[in-house]
Amino acid sequence: MTTSSKLPELFAGVDAPSLDIRTFHVSRSDIEAICVFFSLGKLKNYTQEKGTVVSHSNFFVFAKTSRGEYALKFFPSDAAKEISIEYAINRFLVERGLPTPPMHCGRDRKAYMPCNGRLAACFSFINGKPAWQQIGRTATINKINATILSLKRALAAAPASIPRLKQKNLTATVRELARTSKGNNPYDQKTFIDHVLKEACRTYQDQRHLFTGQWQHNNTTLTNFLVKEKTIYTLDLSHIREDYALSDLASLVISCHFLKIPQTVTKSIVQDYFRQHAASSQLLPVLNVLINIGLIKEYLKAIHRDKRLPTVNCPDKLKKTYSFYLQDRKKTILRLLKKQAWA
Repeated sequence: MTTSSKLPELFAGVDAPSLDIRTFHVSRSDIEAICVFFSLGKLKNYTQEKGTVVSHSNFFVFAKTSRGEYALKFFPSDAAKEISIEYAINRFLVERGLPTPPMHCGRDRKAYMPCNGRLAACFSFINGKPAWQQIGRTATINKINATILSLKRALAAAPASIPRLKQKNLTATVRELARTSKGNNPYDQKTFIDHVLKEACRTYQDQRHLFTGQWQHNNTTLTNFLVKEKTIYTLDLSHIREDYALSDLASLVISCHFLKIPQTVTKSIVQDYFRQHAASSQLLPVLNVLINIGLIKEYLKAIHRDKRLPTVNCPDKLKKTYSFYLQDRKKTILRLLKKQAWA
């Protein structure tokens, strides 16, 4: 049997960089063309990120030029609209003083350039430390929650010209998750997940007035914050849309579980968030519902990944490593769901 002691230490489990087995190559001439398009200066050197993240569809190349350092993000070829929206949001937030890596535009004020069947966008590179490495510090917790609050306040004042994307409502999401679970889950686990989903719907029906909407980041995992000196930088604005209040806190809590952050620290994050955001304790059932829905999404994603694994063309050791972390992720999720269901 595969044990964790025989496998590489991966801080994010199935979301760890070393588990990305997709191939993506760019040449020096490709990067030089991008530098010309975005007016970045003469290319000195570049480094292709090794692995990105398994669940993501994007790749990064880090370039150093005569004008500075940049992160080149490569999106799928059909992401032009999403990149344009992210650029509009990025520029608005940068102008409002929110710390986030600025996006650059190129010729004809386009925020992307076609390259090797993908679309390349350009961000200023921020040489900071991942927030998850410092989340045990009270100051880091305070600053992350304050940053989330500042972001929400800034987005609330965004001009109508920026499209206000919306997530599906909770009922539609639950129905979709139930269908997915039915076709991919063992009977006993499907029954348990159905129970959790029904409880979520019951809470939603009984306290619908508490499920208010807000425009927010919507993917506030600890990996989407960088700490540089005393500043917290927010990454990946592509997920911004209107969703239920506390969705950002739910994402933060789930990422804490997956990154093995101590429970005492996670509790401090929640308490500090409620204090800074002036959130009533009446919203705790809402938070629990959103966490459970998010956990079930991740559980079903892990099942999907597990089924794809046998067809993946990669070394056996990598398959075993990936499989181990998939099983660990699923066990963690079920344990967390059962803990709340029995509370």
